Amino acid sequence: MKKFLPALIFVAALLLTAAPAFAMEEHVCDHGGTTIESLHHCVNHAYDMGHITDAGVKKALLAKLDAAQAALDRGQTKTALNLLNAFVEQVNEEAGVTIDAEHAMHLVMHAENVIAALRG
Repeated sequence: MKKFLPALIFVAALLLTAAPAFAMEEHVCDHGGTTIESLHHCVNHAYDMGHITDAGVKKALLAKLDAAQAALDRGQTKTALNLLNAFVEQVNEEAGVTIDAEHAMHLVMHAENVIAALRG
């Protein structure tokens, strides 16, 4: 037991110093954003921080957002809203699986802000 104590102390010290830095970076994403671009950034940030663990899920979410932005650019707001709702559905399906459950709630909230802004 005594030979593991220094290693245990080292790991505890490492975790205590790394956790605050990780927690500060976690809040870089603006969950209150009301644009598809801000939501796009949020998905990338979630993946970079490890909150989305599957690159395929990230790619599928970003594809929905890209398609929603393209629809909006063409003046097809209803199509953009449908794609954003599909984004929310996928996030909810992946919550606790490939997306950290707490962060999934943030992504959904962010998407709902974008949807509300588009509805005016």
